[in-house]
Amino acid sequence: MYKFNKTLIIFGCFITLGMKENNMDNSGIMPKIRLGMFQPSAHALTLDNIAIIDDNLELAQDDRNIGAPTEKPLPNKILVAIYMVCVEGEIELTLNQQNFHMKKDDLLVCMPGFIAEKVWMSKDCKIIIVATSNDSITKSPFKGSEAVRKWIMRQGGPAVLPLDDELCDVFVKNYQCFRRTYEYTNLEFRPEILISFMHTMLALMASWLSKFGGHDEDANIPRKKEMIMKFLNDVHEYCGVERSVTFYAERCCLSPKYFARLVTESLGKKPGDIIKENVILEAKVMLISKSFSVQQVSDKLNFPNASFFCKYFKAATGCSPRRYQLYGEQASRHE
Repeated sequence: MYKFNKTLIIFGCFITLGMKENNMDNSGIMPKIRLGMFQPSAHALTLDNIAIIDDNLELAQDDRNIGAPTEKPLPNKILVAIYMVCVEGEIELTLNQQNFHMKKDDLLVCMPGFIAEKVWMSKDCKIIIVATSNDSITKSPFKGSEAVRKWIMRQGGPAVLPLDDELCDVFVKNYQCFRRTYEYTNLEFRPEILISFMHTMLALMASWLSKFGGHDEDANIPRKKEMIMKFLNDVHEYCGVERSVTFYAERCCLSPKYFARLVTESLGKKPGDIIKENVILEAKVMLISKSFSVQQVSDKLNFPNASFFCKYFKAATGCSPRRYQLYGEQASRHE
């Protein structure tokens, strides 16, 4: 069962590090992608490494208290895009060091590669979840998929946008129609029904997102914003092996001094601080999974030795890596 505390509709894709590989969907097929912040329900639909679709619309009120944690504790690294619509209640999230509060009819849109540190949802939980792999959107020939992908790239980071009641109602009714059609379709044709539903939802979302700066798909992204987007994407991709500001400046074809000034003016933080924050988050993801020793985390993050890594981590968090591995975000209380 999903362990959410929230009334939501979520359209998006969640893939995490270190998830188990022994859960099968209701057709007995081994799923290759995972919902990175939430637990799947008994009737989740899985299509190989393309999609996961789920909901709790028909559950009794007493069964909706199905809170947010995954089978692995947060933080979790989410490797693909997320589209989350709040239908009722409220939700609070911390994504890439940013706090987000959602209320009824809000849409959350996220870039791939972010780290989810916190998910809290109210108890009046109804959700619909559509999770699609990054490749399935990137390689899709459909215009809606491409438009959504471009909008997310232009945004450069998580965004919360207001929907209206009518659009949320369209989402719900489309989903309910899809579920009924899926159940009445022979097994061999069900993947086509599922994929058709995903593209319908992406097309509808693309139409709506066009109201928020994405109408002209071919519009040029301003150079400064493009550079900031590239830096943030590069940090997510390379912070595990590169912590030098010079490295990221060179990737943007800028001098380190000019690069640092642009980043600081745009984001309100020095690039070195942003790099460090992401390195620490990467370390936390691995430590909290308990799949890696402190030495292994140090090696994976390209530190010269475990001692240097421990000093780096403690200076940033106030606790040692081992303490964090044992106690998570409560570690400072045990120092």
